[in-house]
Amino acid sequence: MKPCILPWINFSTNTFGRPRTCGYADQTTVKAAQVKLKGSTISDEWNNDYFKSIRKDFLRGEWPENCKRCKYVEELGGSSKRLEENEYHYDTNAHLIEQTTADGSVPYYPSNIDIRVGTICNLKCIHCGTGASSKWNEDKAMLDKYPNTEFYNIDNKWIEQDSFIWDNIKENLQHTKRFNFLGGEPFANKQHNKFIKEIAFTDTAKDITLTYVSNGTLLTDKIFDQLMSFKQVIIRLSLDAIQEPGEYFRFPIKWNSFVKKLQLMEQYAKDNKHLDIGVQWTCSNVSMFYLVDTFDYMRNHFPNIKFIFANHVEWPIHMSAQVLPYETKQIIEEHINNYDFGEYSSKVPFYVSHMLEKDLWKTQGSVFMNYLDDLDAARKVNWNYSFKEMELEKHDPRVN
Repeated sequence: MKPCILPWINFSTNTFGRPRTCGYADQTTVKAAQVKLKGSTISDEWNNDYFKSIRKDFLRGEWPENCKRCKYVEELGGSSKRLEENEYHYDTNAHLIEQTTADGSVPYYPSNIDIRVGTICNLKCIHCGTGASSKWNEDKAMLDKYPNTEFYNIDNKWIEQDSFIWDNIKENLQHTKRFNFLGGEPFANKQHNKFIKEIAFTDTAKDITLTYVSNGTLLTDKIFDQLMSFKQVIIRLSLDAIQEPGEYFRFPIKWNSFVKKLQLMEQYAKDNKHLDIGVQWTCSNVSMFYLVDTFDYMRNHFPNIKFIFANHVEWPIHMSAQVLPYETKQIIEEHINNYDFGEYSSKVPFYVSHMLEKDLWKTQGSVFMNYLDDLDAARKVNWNYSFKEMELEKHDPRVN
């Protein structure tokens, strides 16, 4: 097995400042390392025991426990993050693997910096939670009621207010080829915005690629003017459903307002060859039902915005695509099989296989339905209206 190149080029954090290889890293493994970036530096943690052990596992031809998500995707015939990252970055960076010492350390600063800029966010998406979005704390009646609504006393100061980590990043700009920013919502982070403003239009910016996963609601012409001064900009917009289902899913987004943002980005993508914009779709029980509608809408209305099959929900488990009635899964499978995804056709079978692999409706269906009812009460919305096409009430395990 070819090693994943990321442990040799990419330093990532989660929203709590814990170092990790990438956003697909196993959270239990990351937490067990008992390391936070607050009070430390990227240089120090780049060769901590967590990174060294992962490099050594790959060099032995073994799957690290940290990387079991990619292993699962590949075993189901899907395109994992390891495969996709290796396709773009392995050949140009393979020589770095040869520099690995016996203890797993490497003698250089990482070229890719992947920072989750805390939990500050202006949306509270239904497959997200308090560990990634501060706005979730508004739904007080739901706190500690579900796995993703656990109450955290989160300190975003390390990335939102303190300049220490940002000063450390600026000191190593000459070694950095790419920044990957996620949140929360990266454009809601004051220190991030200050950092981009400071280095935009400099000679350094011309050599740096910026990558974002963003909800897109805070992007403006002014921000785009700054971003366009960098070597390349890649923006992935989180989108799982359109119109009423989309408003419920990414609450409190307003679809008509979001369409205006899409139109802004469509124009920038059309006019700037070094700007790569795509919507990033994540497989869940709700988004799977609306996949064809969402894909078809984007392809017909925004041809310069790519469609990215990005991920699948494993946690919270009640939002997994495996938590659907059998009859609903059949409808989804038939709908997908009868639709032509064109050049994206090879990406879709994994998600269907994943959906069908397990039947979790019996164990998690009631949890999911209670979850929707609680969301309705907390947010004054109506899942029965927003997701009316799914006809979930017909299969409600609490009454059937």
